[in-house]
Amino acid sequence: MRGAKNSIYKRWHSLTISPAKVRRIWKHPYWVEAGTYHDISCGTCPRFDAEKPACSIVFGSASRKCAAAAIEANLNDVAKKSTLEIGFGTWALARNLIRRAGGTWTGVDPGQPKESKSKIGKGGYGHAADIPFPDSTFDLIFGIQTFEHWGQRVNAFMPPSRYEDCMREILRVLKPGGSIYLDAPMHFHGSEMFIMGDVDKLRELFNDSKWEDVVVERWRHKYEPLERSLPPQHELDVWPEEVTSYPKEQITEIQKNGSAWMATFKARKRNG
Repeated sequence: MRGAKNSIYKRWHSLTISPAKVRRIWKHPYWVEAGTYHDISCGTCPRFDAEKPACSIVFGSASRKCAAAAIEANLNDVAKKSTLEIGFGTWALARNLIRRAGGTWTGVDPGQPKESKSKIGKGGYGHAADIPFPDSTFDLIFGIQTFEHWGQRVNAFMPPSRYEDCMREILRVLKPGGSIYLDAPMHFHGSEMFIMGDVDKLRELFNDSKWEDVVVERWRHKYEPLERSLPPQHELDVWPEEVTSYPKEQITEIQKNGSAWMATFKARKRNG
């Protein structure tokens, strides 16, 4: 019953999302600068309900709540923009928000049949390392909790891709001056950089000769007064197999004292 209620809330949120409403919620700066990062702590997030206290997004895991909030904050102003979602799946929140805000949504997903051709305004087969569109097609390319899976090796949906190849392909189909938006959970699952929360290494994917205005947001990095969050045991069991380039002691430390959080990566393709 709990799962059914969660699914209903999630679907209702997607069906009723209003660009004007979320622009009002997120109209003021919602982050605090913390060195080279923007931190969005639970206690000061616009989606925090201090009376309960709880996140006012009522469906999903802690990471999924952050993803929904970040979608609202970052994808509500896309009027007349052509957008591409990489790995669109079944969660329609982003595509509904984009369409209602006056943008054009297109999607590629490796879970679609290979004969399903992606067209502007429609979803079909494709993935980050193989985007079936011409150069300089899109104003915005984004991925919602798919970034971490592109290079995943263990229990992966498809053979892992090199992140450098994916970023090169995204640059190819992105218009000069166009934007990228990616979010991913940290200390949860996926490629080892995400399990270890290595945002410095992930930031290096955004080469300064190709990208400008790079911003990394850390959502729920400071989770108080809400609860600590770690993934279910079946995800934790995979960590030692997936993580091969970091000391085992770091995995143990995260499992003992860490908490899952979410990062967003935003940047603009340089002109010329």
